Amino acid sequence: MPKNILFRLPAVIGLVFSLAACVTAQPAPVQQAQTPKAPEQVAAPLDYDAMIARSLLSTGNNVRLKAAIDRAKAGKDVNIAFIGGSITEGTGAAGYAKSFAPLVGEAFKTLYGNGAVLNAGMAGTPSSLGAIRYRRDIVQRLDGANPDVVFIEFAVNDGDDKTSGAAYESMVRDILAAKNKPAVVLLFCVFRTQWNMQDRYIPVGQAYGLPMISIKDAVVPELRSKAIPANEFFADEYHPTSYGHRIMADCIMNLFKTDDAAPADAKDVSMPVKPVIGKQYQGIQMVDSAHTPKGVTVKPGGFTANDPAVWSYMYPPRAKAFPDNWHKTDADSNEPFTMTLVCKNLMLVTKSSASFGTAEVSVDGKLVKSVNGRDGGGWNNAVTDVLFDNAKAARHVVTIKMTDNSAAKRFTILAFGFTK
Repeated sequence: MPKNILFRLPAVIGLVFSLAACVTAQPAPVQQAQTPKAPEQVAAPLDYDAMIARSLLSTGNNVRLKAAIDRAKAGKDVNIAFIGGSITEGTGAAGYAKSFAPLVGEAFKTLYGNGAVLNAGMAGTPSSLGAIRYRRDIVQRLDGANPDVVFIEFAVNDGDDKTSGAAYESMVRDILAAKNKPAVVLLFCVFRTQWNMQDRYIPVGQAYGLPMISIKDAVVPELRSKAIPANEFFADEYHPTSYGHRIMADCIMNLFKTDDAAPADAKDVSMPVKPVIGKQYQGIQMVDSAHTPKGVTVKPGGFTANDPAVWSYMYPPRAKAFPDNWHKTDADSNEPFTMTLVCKNLMLVTKSSASFGTAEVSVDGKLVKSVNGRDGGGWNNAVTDVLFDNAKAARHVVTIKMTDNSAAKRFTILAFGFTK
């Protein structure tokens, strides 16, 4: 310490005591009574890194994910595909660019030098419909190629899935069996009620050695402690805000970084012979008015029109989800729609609209289901039903006809899905 400061210390100390005496001599100001915050209103501090780390339920077998990362580092094309519901589509974010899928694409390309995102999220759809449209919405968009990495996000959409998870597992098997050996990652989102269906699908991930990311495990402790207020993470009851989407993107990038830093596993993932839930939808084929697989015949009857008011994707190129449909107008005849095919199981996809009537679906002359076109939300969304699920393939004739009370009402058949 310089000497001149040492010499001045006594004077400074004396001045401090003098000022303190003057201050204490003044009457204390009147304080306004303040109501202390209740304990539940006091937010805990947010440990962001710990939250992100907690999301990684399992790194899984890392052979395929590391191969994709290495391709990107080598300057080769890497396609990262996302299939899921409205959260994957980007709902809740302030614009598509601020949703988690494109954010992951930007971060992956920045970190590893290459990479492109293909988004196949579709609002209000379960994994059964995801399985039906996977080849059309991902493989065909890649000109017949398979992606290098696929994220499957249906943990909040499968509450009413008519296959009880069998289509989900069948889709996992279909993707893993592709010749280019894509990596499959299970992504478990969460609703504002702190609910999802990850308990159903974690055993699938464990059986196939898949990486798994739980947004529920990441954010629910922070929501309960109010380190993250619910209104900051959720835009509504179901969808994340831009901030929530950013957290999701960071959770996904944490998986890439973790697997990249780890040594490669000795062997590739193996396909279990016995499924956890079911594999009967493996190899599923889609039928619509523009795509009729070999061996399938369709007579549209009164369903000869096209319904232009179908759901359109939020992400580029913002195309219609089911442009090739069979539509019955209120002026068309009530002649039944008829389809003949050989299959083990069959799923029907219809449009939900508040102005639609009710159609009866028969298989081989027997009524199997009455479909109320107003059920399912009524916002032009797709609704998926299982018409039958048999152990062996057989020839079937399927007819769809409006009920007598709905003969003058509209109805739209969007697609079918079947396995041989």
